[in-house]
Amino acid sequence: MKNRPHFRPNPYYEDLERMEEAVMSILHNLEMENTEIHENNYKLKKEITFSRNLLSQLLMENTCRKKLVPLKQESKEVHLDCALNQKYLVDFNKKDKDQQRPDPASSGLRKCKRAGIGHTPVRELPEE
Repeated sequence: MKNRPHFRPNPYYEDLERMEEAVMSILHNLEMENTEIHENNYKLKKEITFSRNLLSQLLMENTCRKKLVPLKQESKEVHLDCALNQKYLVDFNKKDKDQQRPDPASSGLRKCKRAGIGHTPVRELPEE
């Protein structure tokens, strides 16, 4: 064993191993950071999509509200017109009833019977 030559390690090789460890550590840190960035990017994309959908819904709701205002006004006008028409019909029916008080002498059926052209209803007998 004494005949073997003494092996002395190469100082450049040791430096190279330390540099490789440092580079591998940096690479690992960069990969972890890259993973975090991808996760954050995915979350941000989801949030952006949600915000766009929310904005779209808000714009649609705003448009509907703008269209609803004239419809509400028109509905009020229609209800007012309907109430006025109902009042007019009630008043008209009262006047019509007052004008058409039953007067036996002026009844159309009595006039027809006096003239001899009255109609007597025919009763149908039930079939046996």
